[in-house]
Formats: sequence, structure tokens, C-alpha cells
Amino acid sequence: MIIHIKLFATLRLKLGVAELEIETDKPVTIMQLLELVSQKLNTDIIPELIEDGKIMVGTILLINGENIFHADKLETLITKECEVSVFPPSGGG
Repeated sequence: MIIHIKLFATLRLKLGVAELEIETDKPVTIMQLLELVSQKLNTDIIPELIEDGKIMVGTILLINGENIFHADKLETLITKECEVSVFPPSGGG
């Protein structure tokens, strides 16, 4: 299956990548997907999104527009082709 990933905000600016695809032949959790994305980009994006094993405040991770926070969070299982949107926390004031 192919998982389409869209990166937004500071993550997109920092990496210079807006979209990418990950191909896998088995279901993966969101955490496993983030590890695969880090490998493909050759840079660890996890510290930008996850702290102490939890989704950082302000981070939004969507599967086909649905927030994983309302599912199984980082253990949410991706079992079919989908689109994952990654919004890092943003600052402001």
C-alpha cells in the first residue's frame, strides 16, 4: 500500500519537502510511519512532534482528515492507502 504524507508549516520549511510517499506491504502505526518518513528524509522528524512518547501539544496528525488524537494516538494503525497530514506545533504570540 502507498501512504501519502503531507508536511505543513515549520516542518515543511525546515525540510524543504511538502509531500512524499511511503510504500509498505504491511499495516503500520503512526509511530512506525514517522520512523519510516525519518528514514526516507534522512532526518529525524520525531523530536519535532513527539515528546516523552506522547504527541506534543499543538501537533496535529490526521489520517484522511481525521485526528489520530481521537483514535489510538501514536498506536493508530494504518491498514490501507491513505493520506496523512502532519502539522508540527507552532509558536506565536
